[in-house]
Amino acid sequence: MFLKRKITKQNLRLAKNLRKVRKAKDVTQEILAEKVGVSPGWISKIERGIYPPNMKLLTKIARALDVKVRDLIPF
Repeated sequence: MFLKRKITKQNLRLAKNLRKVRKAKDVTQEILAEKVGVSPGWISKIERGIYPPNMKLLTKIARALDVKVRDLIPF
């Protein structure tokens, strides 16, 4: 059973910024997912603000994109 998640403004800002950084690095959701060990669908949900990543996953994403975690957090 899936829990309904509340999409917050902070989640949406993080999602938008993550997508912007990923595209600037010319990395697809599939490649990013493979690098961090999750499914492309999970990356899609993160980028839509549905499931914000925890710090461990956010760190993996930052490393995969060769940026600092703070570069992904727009607030």
